[in-house]
Amino acid sequence: MTQEVASTDRGLRAGTLGAAAVTLMVVSAVAPLTNMAGVLPVAILFGNGTAIVPAFMLMMVLVLIFSVGYVTMSRHVQNAGAFYTLITKGLGKTAGGAAALVALLGYNCMQIGMSGMFGPVCADLVKTFTGAAVPWWAFSLAASVLIGVLAYRRVDLSAKVLGILVLAEFAVILILDLMIVYKGVPGGFDLAPLSLAGMPSTSALGVTFVFAFGCYIGIEATTLYSDEAKDPKRTIPIATYAAVLLIGIFYSVSTIWIVEAAGTSTIVAQLQSIGDPVQFVFKITEQYVGNWLAVTMRVLFVTSVFACLLAFHNHVARYFYYLGKEGLLPSWLGRTHDTYQSPHRGTIVQTVVALAVISAFAIAGLDPLLTLFAWIANIAVICIILLMLFVSIAVIAFFSKNPKLEPNQPIKTKLMPALAIVGFAAVAYFGISGFDILTGASGPLAILLPSTILVAGIIGAVRAMMRPDAVSRLSTDTI
Repeated sequence: MTQEVASTDRGLRAGTLGAAAVTLMVVSAVAPLTNMAGVLPVAILFGNGTAIVPAFMLMMVLVLIFSVGYVTMSRHVQNAGAFYTLITKGLGKTAGGAAALVALLGYNCMQIGMSGMFGPVCADLVKTFTGAAVPWWAFSLAASVLIGVLAYRRVDLSAKVLGILVLAEFAVILILDLMIVYKGVPGGFDLAPLSLAGMPSTSALGVTFVFAFGCYIGIEATTLYSDEAKDPKRTIPIATYAAVLLIGIFYSVSTIWIVEAAGTSTIVAQLQSIGDPVQFVFKITEQYVGNWLAVTMRVLFVTSVFACLLAFHNHVARYFYYLGKEGLLPSWLGRTHDTYQSPHRGTIVQTVVALAVISAFAIAGLDPLLTLFAWIANIAVICIILLMLFVSIAVIAFFSKNPKLEPNQPIKTKLMPALAIVGFAAVAYFGISGFDILTGASGPLAILLPSTILVAGIIGAVRAMMRPDAVSRLSTDTI
């Protein structure tokens, strides 16, 4: 079966994506408007207030530091499997198999968890404009089907859809930023949002860092598009650094202006007085720009979550494809469509899984935001933190075994990865130990949910030990 797949599979559509397209695909997964309107108010309310501003900046620096070793090693590991490939090369087949299943779990959880946000915001938008009360799950299920169709056809269609949505997201936030600067804020601008002064506790600060890191999830996925990129050795590094800087600067600057507009000393109290924190940024927009932009932002908030769902679906489909192609999953997944050259079988599997999970939460009558989104999406955040931690370890191990590949480059191959290890180890500790704060899950559930990561890792490790030939193909499966 494996030989048949290898002989008939046409592969993904090569040379279709430039650096700009890859950057848009990745930034779409970060969902800038979703994070600014949805995650930011929650992080301020339940984390450390305005400490989220320096947290965004510190996480941008950490991800940039990580990207140095990541991009450097990626140039010598020509496989688009991303994290698990690098971990395999640096730490061995067993670790690579564990990482592969953790990555697959993480991206599936993020895609499915975001459905728990998409349904309610769609239902709220429809009710606002029409008065009709439509159940959240109807929108979540419909989005999953539509996303499956888009991804099934081909990646360049997805890139065009994502590009339009993302540019619109940036535009509305930038308009708000400019109007805040133009009109000024109560008491005048100061540097208070950049300070950690007044943070309630160190543990709360740790949770804030996890919130901030969660807003960068998806940036690391540039290498997943290597097979489809134009000149991947040049395109992928450019797209990686561009995505990190673009979204990091955007978050940091926009958050400063929004915090200044609300008032640094009163923003937490304002959020506490609002029943739905998601309405906070919309109210600031009405105050400084007008209802027309607030309405536009509400609509784009829905499309922003949709763009995030679509981007993460594309990530998951490609993981299914590569893991099937390499033998860690059933080999029939390692086939692309004869016409569209898309990872269509991975798309079908991910769509079916998403529909099943959404249906289960709907039938159980659980709150989509407080359970499907909060529980499932935060599993994904911890998965990616751990993967980035082990990739950094793998970078050092890889270049220690292959010093001639990057001679006289200790900053890229040792120092930067070592700094990333320290940073991600701390963030991972805060995320796992504070999982109950992040998710609202308590008791055994707060232990059970993150334990799924350990289960996925064990399954992947066992699978790799049982199929060493499959993991070995990571060395020969070139771009």
